[in-house]
Amino acid sequence: MCGAGADRVQGVGAPVRERTAQGADEALEGVREALGRGHFPILSTDLSRLPYWGSRTPFGGHRVVLVGQDEGRRIAWVADTDRPDLEEIGFEQLDAARSSVAPPVGSTGRPWLEVDAPSVHRPLPDMARDALRRQALDRLGAGGLAALGRFAEDLAEWPLRARDERDLARCFRFAYQVIEVRGTGGALFRSLYARILREVEAGVDGFGGLGLAARMEALAEGWTHLAGALRALGEGGLRVIPPNVVGQAAALAEGERRFFEEVAARVSEAQRS
Repeated sequence: MCGAGADRVQGVGAPVRERTAQGADEALEGVREALGRGHFPILSTDLSRLPYWGSRTPFGGHRVVLVGQDEGRRIAWVADTDRPDLEEIGFEQLDAARSSVAPPVGSTGRPWLEVDAPSVHRPLPDMARDALRRQALDRLGAGGLAALGRFAEDLAEWPLRARDERDLARCFRFAYQVIEVRGTGGALFRSLYARILREVEAGVDGFGGLGLAARMEALAEGWTHLAGALRALGEGGLRVIPPNVVGQAAALAEGERRFFEEVAARVSEAQRS
């Protein structure tokens, strides 16, 4: 049966409902009802089970937007990241992608989100400050900077944990792809975030002279440099990771910690004034 989580209101004021279904028929009916209410459900899928990608690498939590269905032909149309056109996919193929439990963020059931229009439009400065605060607190939590620190600590042990040279080369190659290629906009989303900060500095009082965008751009360059180093390690067949590469990862984790601590402090100060 379908289940619905509690409504949440995001920074733009749009109500968001998380829903899930355990069975294929219930999941299909759930999104059919959402389309009937004028929503375009955001579906969680395993990218490797979406035939138009042609990927063999499981990746759970890949989001697509369902924009329509043809019940007679049993096909659906989805919008997917930077693909220029809608993708057509059969009901059975889509359900296979929705029901697959794949790392790193796969989940049981067939979850989807329904996003409604905001009832009240918040001023842009309020939304920007709220978004910056949420992002900073999220990054400072256990799943953010703590995870980056563990990545830096574990990096030196990758050669010891790999099954063989081929496996190690694949790890290096995949790490490069995750940082630079796989839907991140480059530099593990940092380049995109720097662009957002540029807009904030230009349009929100109190942020114009802080230089946050420039600092995030520098962090983005660091991630791109680290990705290139990891790629080179995979191509060179080295069994030992040079200390300077481990040092790059540690420096990025520390740099981001300082950055988000300052952002959190600045936003809290702005909200109090």
